[in-house]
Amino acid sequence: MKAPRLLLGFVLTLLTSTTPILADDAIQTWGLDIELLGYGSSFGGSYTFQPKPQLRFSAESDWTLVQSNETISFYNYWYEPVQVNPKNLSLLKLLGDVTYFPFLNSMHPSLQIGFFAAAGPILALDTPNDEPFIERWGKVESHLSLHGRLGVHLRTRTARGSNYVFRVGYDFARFDEPLDDRQTYSGAYVQAGFEFFRR
Repeated sequence: MKAPRLLLGFVLTLLTSTTPILADDAIQTWGLDIELLGYGSSFGGSYTFQPKPQLRFSAESDWTLVQSNETISFYNYWYEPVQVNPKNLSLLKLLGDVTYFPFLNSMHPSLQIGFFAAAGPILALDTPNDEPFIERWGKVESHLSLHGRLGVHLRTRTARGSNYVFRVGYDFARFDEPLDDRQTYSGAYVQAGFEFFRR
């Protein structure tokens, strides 16, 4: 629990220390992204505020579908092998994010590399594993914790001014009790997204 709290404190300190630089010509973007994690996959969206070329703040929300190491195999109607996840656990993440681009003057404007840190709350939604989709959501158990991540940010700009975003980093969350036999959900992750400008 200490690592996400320290990361959250770092992000909040950066946000509060740079609040006065909200310029009228700041760049704002909206985006969509998908992720592959060591424990599942995610999809979500983000809002980004960039008051200076080398500094980027964003709020990001993702829905993660947790993939269990256990799978159930069977054959469908056409005798094709099918594997399904026997665990029904999803994670709803809300993150505050700071990205810094230290090489802004030494790289081409259409390709930039930066470093990011993010932290925020994570809500685990644990539903029964042996009930139909609609019925199991009536018996959902929720667990709240803190979540953090950091890594490398790669941004490429299109001819129309939008951005392709790629991230590689480490993702960490730990709950007070085991959820589907695991208490810690962490590991390397890869994110790909698309951002469009809003002025």
